[in-house]
Amino acid sequence: MACNCNPNVHKVVSMTTAGVLTVTNPNNISNLDPFILIMCINPDNVIAGAPVNLELTINGAQVPLKNRFGLPISSDRLMPRRRYFGNYIVPTGGDAYVILLDTPCNIAYALSSASVAVTNTDGD
Repeated sequence: MACNCNPNVHKVVSMTTAGVLTVTNPNNISNLDPFILIMCINPDNVIAGAPVNLELTINGAQVPLKNRFGLPISSDRLMPRRRYFGNYIVPTGGDAYVILLDTPCNIAYALSSASVAVTNTDGD
């Protein structure tokens, strides 16, 4: 029986303490390809202490994971057994990265955005 597997689904099968993720089918991914990431490993079980920024090995190179704002995704932002949707991006003249569009931003960014929103009110 043939497998009807989606080639855009990439499952995390291993992870280093430095935050480098190994995914299934990491080769032959092209610019703007859809990227569905599924964490099969709980980052909390691998990384002790402070969260680290995550990277993937794609097409033989390490590329960072970024959220929809272009900020790095740290190990405390992803949960196991959840699908994260995004794209593999290779900008002209820049380094490749994977952008995940449905991940929560980090706490520092959320707090700074909230303080800007509060200070920009006109008092009404």
